[in-house]
Amino acid sequence: MEKSIETMWKEGFLNNNALITPKVNDIYNQKSIHIIDKFQKMFLINIWGIIIGSSLLFIASYFAGAVLAGSIVLIMMFWIAYTAYQELKSLEKIDKGQSSYTFLKAFKDWISKSIDRYGKMYSAVYPVLILVFYFGIWFSDMFTHKREIVAGSSNDLVLGLHIPTTIIVIIMAVLMSIFSKAIHRKDVKTIYGGILKKLDSALAEMEELKGE
Repeated sequence: MEKSIETMWKEGFLNNNALITPKVNDIYNQKSIHIIDKFQKMFLINIWGIIIGSSLLFIASYFAGAVLAGSIVLIMMFWIAYTAYQELKSLEKIDKGQSSYTFLKAFKDWISKSIDRYGKMYSAVYPVLILVFYFGIWFSDMFTHKREIVAGSSNDLVLGLHIPTTIIVIIMAVLMSIFSKAIHRKDVKTIYGGILKKLDSALAEMEELKGE
C-alpha cells in the first residue's frame, strides 16, 4: 500500500538519510510557495482596489465640489498603495530555495513586521482621512444649502463649523489613531485570515515533527 504524504513527510523530515526526503521536501516546498503566491495575488488585488477606489472617490469629490478634500484623500491613498507595493517587492527577497520551514518562518516574520509598520502609518492616516472627509463634505458645494439652514437656526457655529458635530468628529479621529494598530490587525485577519491559518498550521506541523 502506498504511503500517505503525511507518512512520507515524517520519514523524510525526521530522517535526513531517508531516500524519500528530496521528494517530500519538494512537495512541501511547493506547498509553501503556493501559500506565499496566493498571498501575493491577494495583496496585489488589494493594492489595485485602493488605487481604483480612491480614483473613483476623487471623481465623486470633483462633482460634489470638494476637489481639495478629494485630492488629499487621493494622495494619501496613493501613498498607501505605493508603500504596499514596496512591501510586496520586499517579499520577493525571501529565498524560495531554502527549506520549507525556514521559508515559511521568514514569511511569517515579514507579515509581523509589515503589520507593525502599517499600524504605525495608519495612526496618522485614519484620523487625517476622517477629518478630511468631514471638512470636505461639510464645505462642499453639495452641502451649501445645509450649511445655510444650520447657520440660520443655530448659534453653535464657529468659522462655519457646527461645534458639537466637529467635537464628535475630532474625538472619533483621536480614537481611530489610538486604536489604529488593533483596527489594522483586524482588517488583516478579515482579508488574509484563511492564508494566515494555513501558514500557522503548516509551521505547527513542521515544528511538531521536528520535536520543538
